Amino acid sequence: MTDRYTHGRAAPSRRDYLKYSGAVVGGGVLAGCRGRGGPESTSTATETTGETADSTGKDTSYEVCMEPHGCHTLAEPPEEFVVYHQGPVDMMISLGQADGLVAAGFPSTFPTEYVDQIPGVSFDPSNVVALNEDGTPDKEVFYELGADVHLVDHNVAMEYFGLDESDIEELEANVGPFHGSWMRRQDYTDAYPHYELYEGLDKYAEVFQVKSRGRAFRELHDEIVESVRSQLPPVEERPSVAYLNHNYWDNGESVYVRNPAGPGYQTLPLRDLELPSHDAFADRHPVESTDFEILLEVDPEAIVYHTGLNMLRESTTDFEEAVVGALQNDPVAGEVTALKEGRVYPWHEFEQGPIMNLFNIELLAKGLYPERFGGIDPGAPLDVPDDEQLFDRQRVADIVNGGL
Repeated sequence: MTDRYTHGRAAPSRRDYLKYSGAVVGGGVLAGCRGRGGPESTSTATETTGETADSTGKDTSYEVCMEPHGCHTLAEPPEEFVVYHQGPVDMMISLGQADGLVAAGFPSTFPTEYVDQIPGVSFDPSNVVALNEDGTPDKEVFYELGADVHLVDHNVAMEYFGLDESDIEELEANVGPFHGSWMRRQDYTDAYPHYELYEGLDKYAEVFQVKSRGRAFRELHDEIVESVRSQLPPVEERPSVAYLNHNYWDNGESVYVRNPAGPGYQTLPLRDLELPSHDAFADRHPVESTDFEILLEVDPEAIVYHTGLNMLRESTTDFEEAVVGALQNDPVAGEVTALKEGRVYPWHEFEQGPIMNLFNIELLAKGLYPERFGGIDPGAPLDVPDDEQLFDRQRVADIVNGGL
């Protein structure tokens, strides 16, 4: 075991219980917090018997279920947990559980600038163990972490952690359950049960017994979407939009077309703004790599770049030069209306939970319809005047902090 996985974090007392001996947590109660109560949960786990009781002796364990891996019984809300992708990190912050996040795939790259815009809410990724930043973690890392629950899909654990089902079964027996679901897009199998962002948030809210926060975020999202949509021009007056990725960097002769109508949280803000109704490639899906001649034939009036905001954060990449300029300078692509008129927008996050989703709705609305929602300062896209904000930052803070 290497120090890069511990980051100086003291091993909690449950590590003494495990002793890396393979001892199985007894009974049916698979996980629960260690010593952290709360207004909705004051029970204490009895791991050796599988029973959970409060001071009156009443069983306070509860069952949580999430596809595709079924149900788990929890002793009480988890105190320490693991996630992988940035979207679930955002979900944990949104549910007021950031302090319990002990490990994630790449915490140092989490865009904290969103959280910084919310008064009274903060997130310090330096306190989170980076599971994948130095390569695939060894299975023993999960014993060392000793998390109450791993909010990670089995498929993700196998692909990114190098585990197999027998490893996961072992860790569930000796450490804590793997209770999660892949939500960015529909992957792995055609029959894969899929949750949209706020459906998944509700499931995670059940784990922590903070269901009111999940409902409050859903209500806020729906209100903002309804408000923004009510101010959009008629569909026939909206610009035709191409939703592109940047794979043309590989050969300089093609673009990768994505479908904004696809399921998953990566397309949610696009669907929130009804981009599928004026998608320039709507009658051509499924389509992937497309040459510049086809792009010119379709001739979108605007382009939204998948992962564009992530590109803006890359210190080695200049979006205007590497993406916009490269296309504008091409004799074919440069004739596309969106390129000629400078309507190429990077305002998209492919990883997002509720907080980033709200900001992404705001950024896309302002980018595509500045005359209706106000423009964006490219140098400080999140620095929005109070009277031009499309959602109440304080209301978000109240939900995160439980002041509903």
